[in-house]
Amino acid sequence: GGGLFPFFGHLKKPYLPPFVSDHIELVGDAKTELAQYIPKESLPKMYGGDAADIPILDTSDLKSSSADSYEGEELEETNIAAGDKMEICIEAENGAGRFGWYFISEGDYDVGFSVKVEEKEGDKTELEVRKYEKLITDQGSYTSKGPCKVTLTWDNSYSLFTSKTIKFVASVAEVSDVGGKTKS
Repeated sequence: GGGLFPFFGHLKKPYLPPFVSDHIELVGDAKTELAQYIPKESLPKMYGGDAADIPILDTSDLKSSSADSYEGEELEETNIAAGDKMEICIEAENGAGRFGWYFISEGDYDVGFSVKVEEKEGDKTELEVRKYEKLITDQGSYTSKGPCKVTLTWDNSYSLFTSKTIKFVASVAEVSDVGGKTKS
């Protein structure tokens, strides 16, 4: 195969142990060369086969990191140092609230992200709405049943050297009931 990667790949191959290098085949043009190794009926059309193409996550509805606003709200920008994390707490103190968030990381760097909700009625139950994931961008919302606190956490503690710059917006609107009518 042609191309730059196969050239460098062939340079590395002699340094790999035989039980690894014997099972590696570098190809230049996927559309023409993969069919030599994988049956055409198993290869997606995008790689020169007959199988259905693999759906790719569509993030076109999310803004680019060069945007300054999201749905009319100005984005705040902050830098999270390598080995550090940032938390924002938003409260709906007097009643139910509809919380919303959006963020995007500049430079396509992932950052750990989680959302936790602490309902304030009754037994103060903590509920994790979104489990920890490493993401480049995310948007979401949560509607509480009563007064509560939402904590958004961006975690860069796993990164030893790379700080992450994110742009974000987080908000709450109190609602009179869970049906979504805004309080006046």
